[in-house]
Amino acid sequence: MKAISLAASQRTLTKTTGSKKIRGAGRIPGILYGNGDPENIELESVQFEKAIKSTSAKNFLVELEFDGSKSMALVQDLQKHPITRLCLHVDFWRLGEDSVVTADVPLIATGSPEGVKVGGILQTMLHNITLKGKPADIPETVEVDTTPLKVGEGILLGELNLPDGITAVGNPKGRAIA
Repeated sequence: MKAISLAASQRTLTKTTGSKKIRGAGRIPGILYGNGDPENIELESVQFEKAIKSTSAKNFLVELEFDGSKSMALVQDLQKHPITRLCLHVDFWRLGEDSVVTADVPLIATGSPEGVKVGGILQTMLHNITLKGKPADIPETVEVDTTPLKVGEGILLGELNLPDGITAVGNPKGRAIA
């Protein structure tokens, strides 16, 4: 997973009224926690929305430029407005050099299975899979070639081709695609 660079600054306005003022100024309130004391931060709204649209992963890696230093973090949680879908608040998990994380990654089926050509139906059991490993090694998406699948065959979670050092969380004998 490649890191997206974002500029952040210290947030002094807190609570509901402070967050409303920050959002009114075109910024997003957030928090940076893990590996040290939690810090209230704020980000440029437009820059962060572009970062969200540039990746298909739910949890993605960012490099926060904060108080003159850079810090690697993982987007842990996003709160979005129910109608406008704009980001209201973001939680970041600060990472150390040897951090191991779990992240949800989209599973994409590619190819035209042989079984579909003779009347079968391709069923994707999982649309996202949870991967565990170092953040820089986790791919943004996992693509699975379904071309050799015949009717009644499937691809198990344990059979997915993943980068070295990355493991799929779950039952390795469970079907990912059938």
